[in-house]
Amino acid sequence: MTAGPKTSWGICGHESAVAQLQRSIVQNRVSHALLIAGPKGIGKTTFATAFAKSISCLNPPEPGVPCGECRACRKIDRGVHPDIQTFNLASQAITAEKSGGKNTGITIETVRDVSSTSALRPIEGRWRIVLLDDAETMNEVAQEALLKTLEEPPPSMLLVLLADDIEALLPTIRSRCQVIELRTVARSLIESALIERGAIPALAEELASLSDGAPGWAFRALDDPKLRDARLQAVDQAVTWIGAATYERLVQAVRAADDFSKSRWEPLERLGVLLSVWRDALLLGAGLRDRMTYLLFADRLSGLSAAWTLTDVHRAVQSVQQCIRDLETNVRPRLAMEAMVLQWPKPSRATQTPTSTKASIR
Repeated sequence: MTAGPKTSWGICGHESAVAQLQRSIVQNRVSHALLIAGPKGIGKTTFATAFAKSISCLNPPEPGVPCGECRACRKIDRGVHPDIQTFNLASQAITAEKSGGKNTGITIETVRDVSSTSALRPIEGRWRIVLLDDAETMNEVAQEALLKTLEEPPPSMLLVLLADDIEALLPTIRSRCQVIELRTVARSLIESALIERGAIPALAEELASLSDGAPGWAFRALDDPKLRDARLQAVDQAVTWIGAATYERLVQAVRAADDFSKSRWEPLERLGVLLSVWRDALLLGAGLRDRMTYLLFADRLSGLSAAWTLTDVHRAVQSVQQCIRDLETNVRPRLAMEAMVLQWPKPSRATQTPTSTKASIR
């Protein structure tokens, strides 16, 4: 397999987003605030780091293209550049642990720290770059506190927000940022990039399939097999769920709702996997097997969906999408989950998968 094309920033995919920011750099029209949005694992942190290097590089081969070798580029790669600081739930956890907080969202105290840091003058470069990750976890009070910095930015400050869910941010936040939405990356590009990183072709093909178009997840899974195993288990559980009888589906819905009341992120991630599984069933029904996300589960899904019409499966896809929207707008989790599974087509007795049976995954 030939290597897939890379952007001038050396990242996998996101060519149009890179070109958009490069034009801003070349024209000296970089916005004081960027909002980089996209699903978890899509590569937002890698993209933000590449952007920081592109405007901090001491010896750019051309405007907006970092050399990757100068002192500034090396410091950014190591995370020790004095003009670049990152705030996220992980960095906030230290404070939350001391105060006894749950650390489930970026707090107003962290936002105040962001504002204070933004006001500092740069030490080595032209810009003070502040990265605020997990921005979608800010509550409304914290977001409103951030507005002052966005409305009256210091002259040498660049604020970069990273968010999994752009709709979780207030319109007033979004309107004051240059929005960069990162889309899923073609499986072939991710597979080629994994091979370049040393993965054997069979593993690269498997991880690219499991990544659901998110290169960041694929690269982490290459280094950490536990991520691969967890994703396989999540897909297996989703296939088992849709193949179960109605009563068992409802039991699983109640359990998922109870999990959501404890932690939002993991249940929403599982619903994302579930949505991809139903989409795969839709693609199978349309004769588009090669476009499936989870090719490893094609045979099981084919057996489950044999009696379903495309209308049946499409309604199931919509039910998961609606459930995710309901949960994001604070509909009662149990009500949202139960309404979802009641929209699913019933499998025949011959294809029902007991919830206690684990699939054999190779």
